[in-house]
Parts: sequence; structure tokens; C-alpha cells
Amino acid sequence: MKITIKQLEHFVAAAQTGQVSRAAQRCYVSQPSLTTSLKNLESFLGVQLFSRHSAGLRLTLHGERFLRHAEHILASLDMAVAETKDAISSVEGSVKLAITDTVSEYMLPKIIGAMRRQLPQVSFEPVERNRLQIEHGVRDGEFDLAVVLISNLTRRSDLKQERLLKSERRLWTALDHPLAAQSSVSLRELSDQAFILLDMDEHVATVNRYWSAAKLKPKVVFRTKSIEAVRSLVAQNVGVTILSDLVFRPWSHDGGRIRRTAMTGGVPSMDLGLIYRHEAQMSKAAQACANTLRLLAKSVLRESHLMMEGNVQGLRN
Repeated sequence: MKITIKQLEHFVAAAQTGQVSRAAQRCYVSQPSLTTSLKNLESFLGVQLFSRHSAGLRLTLHGERFLRHAEHILASLDMAVAETKDAISSVEGSVKLAITDTVSEYMLPKIIGAMRRQLPQVSFEPVERNRLQIEHGVRDGEFDLAVVLISNLTRRSDLKQERLLKSERRLWTALDHPLAAQSSVSLRELSDQAFILLDMDEHVATVNRYWSAAKLKPKVVFRTKSIEAVRSLVAQNVGVTILSDLVFRPWSHDGGRIRRTAMTGGVPSMDLGLIYRHEAQMSKAAQACANTLRLLAKSVLRESHLMMEGNVQGLRN
């Protein structure tokens, strides 16, 4: 027996929806067929991918690890098909793309590279602004579309939003930190730990929201706008932090190593997404740009997952 693409699609759908019924609807198959597909996949792998409970399905540790690989395979297939069918677009025009500082810091070189490869006849202009300026600019037509942290957006009916990728926030520690040996950590366990706070793209407001919701407060010993400073201070065991997988690197600028650990309860993901007025109002160039960004997001997510897996393997060896 070999694992099929359909089985991977069924598994990813079940992992993302948490319910067999919804996964079956997404994959256009019957519930018994999807259940059989999942059981056959578990049988072949020799591990349990899901724990079953009254509310649906929950990934096991084996399931979480396999999900990264399954998403990687499906994303690679999507990219291969898209690039083969329309590797270089003939669309012409201009696109003004607004981005926040987080997107500029971690995504801009990749975005520019993708636009040059896929849309060589489109004049592409990225502009960095803060979130409020971007919302006003998209609404007023100053920007064709924008890539922002959509969890920070003001809820407005006249702006369309679309999630490109979901990046989990996790605990970062030095390798020899006492919490590094745990499989997961709660905010309460962190409340007495020295905390390094990154001050970028409304991150401080997000941190305050989820700590306040838990009726706790981080013990901030240093606040900085530099992600490299955060990495170095964490690697040197000056403190810990909570940041997303998208910005994770298993080493600091000065060569220190960083351990990533799952958080339990109440810590939201960092969701990167597109915003635009309405697809009908977008030019062909802007629509082509949006499609390129969707494909790029899958590639970035795949790279992030591979880095996470590589970090885990490195720590085990």
C-alpha cells in the first residue's frame, strides 16, 4: 500500500476542520469514505493521528508532526501545477501594495522575487505603512491591495479580508532553560519568568490582550523593536518570549540556539492576510498579484514547517 494524494487531502481537511462531517463536505466524499481513508492512513503509518472525542477530532502529537509534512506535499503539488500552467503571466499594468513593518521585515524580499518571476510585465510598488494608514489607503483607492496582520484589522464591511497563512505563537527559550524540556507551557507557568517583549506592528497590544484575558501579566525585563535583539537575549537565557513560527529561527545572530515550545490555552495565532476593497474593483494586474501572493504564502508556510521540523530533529540528535 502507498499513501495517496486523496488520503493526504482527507487528513489535512480533517485536521483543519476538526470534524469528519465538515472534512467530508470539503473533500466531496461521504463520511464513511473519509473515515475509512483516515483509518487506512493510520494503519499504514502505524500510529494514531487523531484522538476522537464528542466534539470531533483532535490531532495527536504524531498527527501534528505528520500534518506539517502533508501540508508541505500538497502545497508543493499546488505550486508545481500553478507554475507549470502559468509560470510567467502576460498580464500588464501596475500594482501598489501596502505592507506593515512585520510583513516588510520577513516577507518583502520573497514578495518582490515572486512578482519579478511571475509577473514580469507588472510595475510593482510596495509601500510600508502602519495598519490604520493601510486601511484608509485601501478604502480610498491609494493602494490596490495590502498584506497585513488581519487579526489587528478594524472590522469594516467595505474591506474584504482573506487569510494567507496562520502562524502559531509559541514559547522561545534558551536550550538549557528549565521550561525547554516540557512539551507545552501555560501562561501561568511563564508569569514569573523574565520576559523579552518585541515592540513591532501592534504586537504589544496583542500580548497585553491575551495576558489580560488570562488575568496575568508578563514580567517584562526588556522591550525592543529589534527581533535580532530578542533572539540573542533569549538564546543567552536573559529571558523568554512568545512569538510566531513565521519569525522563528533556531539560532540568534551571535550563534546562540533557541528552543520552541507549544503554548496551551489563550495564545492566538498570528494570521497574515490580504485586504482589498472588492475583487470586482481590482484590476487584472492586482488580481494576478493577489494570486501570486496566495501561492507564495503556501511556499512560506511550507518553509516554516520544514524549519520547525529541522529544529526538532537537531535538538534530538
